[in-house]
Amino acid sequence: MGTGRTEYDRDDPMKKRNVNIALIGCGRIGHLLEHDPLRNKPCTHFGGATSAGLVITHACDINRERLDRFGATAGIAADNLFQDYRELLRTARPALAIIATWTESHERIAVEAARSGAGVIVLEKPMASSLAGCRAMADECRRRGTAVIVNHERRFDGRYRKVKEMIDGGKIGPVKTVHASILTGGYGGLSRPEEGGGPLLHDGTHLVDMIRYLFGEIVTVEGEFQRAGRSRGFEDRACAWLKTAGGIDVFLEAGGSRNYFVFELEISGALGAIVIGNGYESLLMGRTSRHYTGFRDLSVARFPRYRSVSCFTELYAEAKKALAGAAPETSTAEDGYRALEVIHAIYLSSHLGRKALPLPVDPRSIDLKKIFSLK
Repeated sequence: MGTGRTEYDRDDPMKKRNVNIALIGCGRIGHLLEHDPLRNKPCTHFGGATSAGLVITHACDINRERLDRFGATAGIAADNLFQDYRELLRTARPALAIIATWTESHERIAVEAARSGAGVIVLEKPMASSLAGCRAMADECRRRGTAVIVNHERRFDGRYRKVKEMIDGGKIGPVKTVHASILTGGYGGLSRPEEGGGPLLHDGTHLVDMIRYLFGEIVTVEGEFQRAGRSRGFEDRACAWLKTAGGIDVFLEAGGSRNYFVFELEISGALGAIVIGNGYESLLMGRTSRHYTGFRDLSVARFPRYRSVSCFTELYAEAKKALAGAAPETSTAEDGYRALEVIHAIYLSSHLGRKALPLPVDPRSIDLKKIFSLK
């Protein structure tokens, strides 16, 4: 078992004594999705850490059967498996704490991990269920010198990095409009305020983060949410109209009670367009029309080659560098806060009759009980 803070080797953070790495939450994104035969691997925190050469030494889950199953898979001794994260943190004092639990638990676990001496925290999205929780967590980690990496996984994906490179390099000219969609089956939860929201929050976090990553800060939000057959509770569908600091108009849709899943960005520039989603990407460039004299239309062009490495491998390569003292750059606590701020501003805008709201918003103005008519 661990005995305290670890001394790091800046060239290779694994060349050190007592390197304890803890996975808190052994469910789907923590471990179980590695058993999905259709997914590209690695596709979980366990798989990503392992592929980057990091060895998980301790684990925690409230479900004993799931915990034991993970322990057997990862080769973790029984006395390093815990059902109480507090006991794990007191015992192991991990150098790296991976938090893959329910959103409402992120703040308290991350704060206690930082206080236990963790040098790095990898945190599932959304960062927290409230803006106040995000800020309190970030502030405590900053005071303790704990680096935070939020799992906005597409930031680590070679395809989206190539899209950003093309946009920043002017490949399709100045971006004018973006249609951003994450279409799912609607909301099936209990609408507890601690959850922080419905599909716009839990699925749409990735979409909002990609908008910020590719196009810069969002400065204005106008949105509305809808419920299917309910008068209260979290949304089944949300739509929003966003304006970036660079003047780009973004239309966003999340949820929608579909019986399929879509994650897609349709990016329209002055010279061409890019469409990217789960499992596909296209580049279309303007050319002289073959159908209308004096017009130009879009034609499929070759999408540039990109680095094809699992986003989880890339995420944990950055976590490994953070263990050696490098500051995380790809997806920080501030990115986690800003994504949640946009989402909660959409909720507030809908509550106020689709009022256009400038960002930033005052966290005190976000009352989820009032917005969603919760008890």
